[in-house]
Amino acid sequence: MNRDEQEICNLLSLHELSAETFSKEEKRRRKTPDFRVSHSGEFRFFCEVKSIDKDLWLDKRLDMAPPGVIVGGSRNDPIYNRLTDDIHTAVKQFDAVNAELTYPNVLSWVNHDRHCGVLDLITVLTGNALTDDGGALPIFQQFSEGRIRGEKARIHLYIWLDELKPKRLLFNRAHQVHHQTLCNLFGVDPASIKQIRS
Repeated sequence: MNRDEQEICNLLSLHELSAETFSKEEKRRRKTPDFRVSHSGEFRFFCEVKSIDKDLWLDKRLDMAPPGVIVGGSRNDPIYNRLTDDIHTAVKQFDAVNAELTYPNVLSWVNHDRHCGVLDLITVLTGNALTDDGGALPIFQQFSEGRIRGEKARIHLYIWLDELKPKRLLFNRAHQVHHQTLCNLFGVDPASIKQIRS
């Protein structure tokens, strides 16, 4: 188990949830998420952990450049593609063990990139840039309505951990029973959840 997986296990344990990894044999036979998660000995949901590492694009160019040479340039922001890649990959892992959505699927991120945040995840899921006045600008729909259009609804809870910041839980209400189960397990009143425009 790597450090980020342990971090998520620690978070789950605060809610009296225990995570169990799949066996080596199960992992050899098919893709799997990282954990089966139980409460009081009863299996409750599957959990996958993804890490968001610092983007080293500019650092690598600086390392390769001769002294005194200016490096850099413009490029598309890779954050949104990284998040959609993680969602797409996680859904494949969940579908290998939970294709009928019998149990909830939970995707967790541990973020190590200070240029990436939970608002980027909201942007990818909704296709909107959120404005300071509570409005939403639909300028990122190539991500939300692209290859993850149907896949994002197959994940029932997104957990976001940033170093030295409180955890963020983004609930998906597409499956009402799973939504209620996850709210109960994490001690969240469904009425307290702020709806994000999509």
